[in-house]
Amino acid sequence: TTTTTTTTLKQDQQGAIVIRKAGTVEWIKACLTDKYSRLLSDLDMKIKYYGITQVEDEIWVCGGQDEKHKQSTTCRVLNLLDGQWRIFEHKMKHSRIKPWMFVEGRRVIVMGGTTSDVNSKTGCRATQEVFDRDKPEEGWTIENIREMDVCAGSSHILKVNCQ
Repeated sequence: TTTTTTTTLKQDQQGAIVIRKAGTVEWIKACLTDKYSRLLSDLDMKIKYYGITQVEDEIWVCGGQDEKHKQSTTCRVLNLLDGQWRIFEHKMKHSRIKPWMFVEGRRVIVMGGTTSDVNSKTGCRATQEVFDRDKPEEGWTIENIREMDVCAGSSHILKVNCQ
């Protein structure tokens, strides 16, 4: 019984958000807490091929491509507390299509993504961009990584830690 209770508790602490191509945003599994807004505003544009991750009480959506196929260096941030979007004040150095995104301590990492660079052997970016939340004045910094042949991340659904 203890294991079942623990498992149930963990599932109750998880939510899920979907961002559709049209820019609509909604909970597909709302957090069972009053901490986060039940209503989430939609993005101000249609976007696809972006990276997405949770950064504390925010969802960061970086890179991607708009409906006119323009590649983006912008990150958009959804505040889960009030359900509102804002444009992140620091632009990435490179546009990134289908990057992987994750958080490592206080660092937000946008890794890889596709590139049309003719010198690329795989079509994947051999860099990652890092935003250190303890050093915001540095903006995004570039770090080299090994060029991989699997470079496309991107998902329209994000699991949310509700704690």
